[in-house]
Formats: sequence, C-alpha cells, structure tokens
Amino acid sequence: MAVPYAPIAVPRMEVVLGHRTIGCAVLTSGRTRRLGLRIAPESGLVVTAPQGTGEQAIQAFLERHRRWVLRWTARLDGETAAARRWPYGPTLLYRGDAHTVLVRQAPASGVALTRGRRLLVSARAGSLESARRILRRWLMDEASRVLAQRVEVLGAQMGTEARQVYVRNLRARWGSCWPGGSLSFNYRLIMAPPAILDYVVVHELAHLRDRSHSPRFWAMVAGHAPLLHEARRWLRTYGALLSV
Repeated sequence: MAVPYAPIAVPRMEVVLGHRTIGCAVLTSGRTRRLGLRIAPESGLVVTAPQGTGEQAIQAFLERHRRWVLRWTARLDGETAAARRWPYGPTLLYRGDAHTVLVRQAPASGVALTRGRRLLVSARAGSLESARRILRRWLMDEASRVLAQRVEVLGAQMGTEARQVYVRNLRARWGSCWPGGSLSFNYRLIMAPPAILDYVVVHELAHLRDRSHSPRFWAMVAGHAPLLHEARRWLRTYGALLSV
C-alpha cells in the first residue's frame, strides 16, 4: 500500500532467576541513565537500559531484583491462567494478526493486549455475552482511533480533507463518502491488516474528489494504494472472517 508497515523488532533475552527462565524485552536509549524495570501486559517483563549495556549487566541487575521480578511475572501469568478461552473460533483477527481471546471475571471491564498475541477480556459479569459486548466496544474504540489517524495522514498525502469521520457497525459496506465531506467506516477494518485498512481509507478519500468510479478515480486510488487489486481481493476472500 501507499504507506508500508513493518513491525518494530524489540530485542529480547532470557534470564534464569531461581528455578525459572524468564523472557524479557530490552529497550535501550541514549537518554536512559540507569537500568529500570516494568511489567507490561503486552510484552511481559521490560528492561530499560542505557545504550550499549551488555547482557551480563542486565542479568546482574535482574538478579538483584529477583523477588520483584518473580512476584510480578507470576501475577501476570496468573491473570492469564485464570481466564477462559473464547469459544467462538480459536482466534480473532486484530490488525491482521490472529489473537487468542481469553475471558476472565474481574471488578473492572476492559480489554488488554497481552504477550503471545492474546486479547484478555475482563468482564464484571464474567459471561461470554458481556465479554462479546466489551470486545466489540474495544474494537470500535481502536478503530475510531486508528481510522482518524490514517484519514489525517493519507488525506494530507492526497491533498484532501474529510470534514468528519464516523466509525460504525456497517452491515454491507467497508466505507462510504457522504455529501458534504464526511466519511463513514466499518469498525471491523481494525481487524484487517493495516494495508487493507489504508486501501479503504484511500478509496473513500478519493471519493471526496470524484464521486464516481471513473478511470480518473481509480488512477487516484492507484497512486496512493498501488496494491488496490490485491486489497479488494483480500476483502472479498477474508472479509467474512472479520466478525466478533
């Protein structure tokens, strides 16, 4: 597509603490002056370190904080272990990647991206139907955030500007352009690969300049989404899988 996406590789290492082997992400920066620790649901244990810090120094640092590391990693693992697996298919697509969905009963509702491409859904009632509603609402919020960003970025590249962006549960469309300059998108696009979402955004932005599907329109789309034929074929083939 017009704007390529590539995953950012975060260096990881394994350390042995007590009787456990624990993986951790290592984030280095020239601005960081000393080693630090945190626990993140999406990546587990994260070590922040000054640029050039070696593995031996990180190993020694983690050994000094062994009790803290073991306590919090066990807590994070316990939260996932207590969850139930989503029964509606083995995985759910999010940003084009298959994620395992887990459901747990918790005081506060929400969704967290955890390690190993898992979506942990917390529901006060603990029922699967309430978890489905929470997951849909989270996907809708994610779609609203990402689509607003992509409309702004791609619109600037195309020299067009949407007056308003709506994200809805559309039944038969991926997107639409309304008179007056408003765009509407299907929230399920957040489940598709980023390049597919971008194609739909480019398509609707092009309609701000040309309401038809004329050769001029398709030339405009191709200029900013050169893989448009592959994107259209992907939606026809896999679009039905984008459901909760």
